[in-house]
Amino acid sequence: MLSEYIKEHYEPGEPIFLHDIKIDGVSDANIRQRIGRLTAAGELIRYEQGVYYMPKRSRLKGTAVLAPDTVARYKYISRMGRIMGYYAGHTLANKLGISMQVPVKEEITSNNMAAIVREVSVGDRVYIVRKAPVEVNRDNHIVLQLLELLKDIEEYGDDEQAARQQIVDYIGRFQITREAVDQYIIYFPLKVYKSIYEMRLENVFA
Repeated sequence: MLSEYIKEHYEPGEPIFLHDIKIDGVSDANIRQRIGRLTAAGELIRYEQGVYYMPKRSRLKGTAVLAPDTVARYKYISRMGRIMGYYAGHTLANKLGISMQVPVKEEITSNNMAAIVREVSVGDRVYIVRKAPVEVNRDNHIVLQLLELLKDIEEYGDDEQAARQQIVDYIGRFQITREAVDQYIIYFPLKVYKSIYEMRLENVFA
């Protein structure tokens, strides 16, 4: 039963979080035992405590190893159709093309972090994960990313015009409204207002 459930809900090479598995009539303790048996049989591979995956095999490379970035994304940003975080800091600036600097430690803001900020290890990588200022979900993660970016925009490079154009493009691409910004800007430092004013973004919002 559990083997069929996993094959139905997950793809090979996709992180499986033990506490996400819920089957009617089967206790959590029983699920843990069955996961252990599937792991012993080679149907699952244990990545770390509470995280497993089905082997993804390649004719050239054999069994592919799950990447730490994939596990971190599933653990702190999105999985199973839920969004609970977003990339932040230099990581976000780099992904948006505002900064060419590739951070050694990726930065993430997430609902799944109780501490204000913590360094966490996933596989052989270390991530800086911060507690979200407000609960992140599918409806607000885009505007929260924008406000996060504007919070420290002066740190991400010297080309202010290029940075502004990237931000204008981001606002336009996702049709971010002034109402959405006003709803969430209260959770961020006052310098976000300053960045909006200095970058002349007031009339850019949809």
